[in-house]
Amino acid sequence: MTRGAGDVALALAALSALAPAPGPAQDGAARTSVAVVEFVTVDASAYPNADSVRVALGSSGHTPEGWLAADLTAMGRYVPTAEPRVAAALTARGLTPRDCSDLTCAVTLGRALGVDRVVTGRISRLSNLIWLLYGAMVDVATGRVRYRDEFEIKGDIVDLLPKATLAMARRLATADSPSADPPRPTAPPAQVPQGERLTRDQVLAALAAATPQHPVDLTGKDLSGLDLAGVDFKRANLSRCRCVGTNFSKAQMFSVTLSDAVASQAVFAGTTLDVAVMYRVDLRHADLRDASLFATILMGADLSDADLTGARVIAVMTNAKLVRTTLAHANLGADPGNQSMGVMRTDVTSADLSGADLTAANLRKVNFTRANLTGADLTDSDVTGADLTGAILRTIRGQDRIRGLDKALNRDQAIFND
Repeated sequence: MTRGAGDVALALAALSALAPAPGPAQDGAARTSVAVVEFVTVDASAYPNADSVRVALGSSGHTPEGWLAADLTAMGRYVPTAEPRVAAALTARGLTPRDCSDLTCAVTLGRALGVDRVVTGRISRLSNLIWLLYGAMVDVATGRVRYRDEFEIKGDIVDLLPKATLAMARRLATADSPSADPPRPTAPPAQVPQGERLTRDQVLAALAAATPQHPVDLTGKDLSGLDLAGVDFKRANLSRCRCVGTNFSKAQMFSVTLSDAVASQAVFAGTTLDVAVMYRVDLRHADLRDASLFATILMGADLSDADLTGARVIAVMTNAKLVRTTLAHANLGADPGNQSMGVMRTDVTSADLSGADLTAANLRKVNFTRANLTGADLTDSDVTGADLTGAILRTIRGQDRIRGLDKALNRDQAIFND
């Protein structure tokens, strides 16, 4: 990983020592009830196969949530709710594990189950030897995230998953101890009613009070028009935020959450958005020139008319809208020379790139399966190793100047003419 790797790298030799093991509860001491929600799985590898991710994880002898629940039980401080009961509670409310990456959903689920804590998680496969593990513990009574973190697992997931979940359980339990409670600020910005507009000073104050164990939660807040250039967001949760025209240029937004946020016309020029989670984010007409989006999740996002000139993008953008998006000189290509633990590549399966500007873009090994590139300009782009299965390439411009077209995968299955 080119940026932020030092913040999240999990040294294999030190997995068991990432946090001190909290002592077991004393006999008769109250135990904390907890619901561990099924972990969301994401496959951002070179050849994504969602089903194979769960199979690979199951080969470790248990699911991620199963390992974590067992680890919490073994500590003696927690009483996990049975997995079938958690699943049934989600189903009864028309919810999915992915929905409960949202704080409101996690609190609703916790209250329905009558538990003290809810743990949600996500595990992403970037290659066969690189995985990202994310976990968050929510205090149901206060509606506050007590702990949230993400780190890399490098190596054989079958061997390392149990060790990684044990490390995560120890971190959760350590952050959940009474001594870990941070001093309560007099007027925390996070207590502003949902949807209320924040000032720049309020945002900066909330971020100043945040820690790696307690990132700020700005879910649903209105940050529109603010100048937040160069600000370090410390993995903040900006889900459902309104950020229309906000200036985030050169901000550090590593591992932030922007799912369902409205950031149309926002400025992210030169911004670090590596490992960000941005499901269904609205980035129409946004400025992302020279931004870094490495291992970023943009499933279902709308980047229509956005400008990503010169951006570095290794992202999952399945079903995304990139209509008339400018990607001139952007680097979306896999780079085996700098990915020693396995190749990661951009995935735009079933995305709409009609009318997009891809001139001189590096598109090596990009997955264009069933993507719509009607009318796109691919002059001087490099598609070596790209998968064109079912891709729609009608009326594209610059076809005679596309580099590596003869080395693209499944070119015969692409649609060039009516």
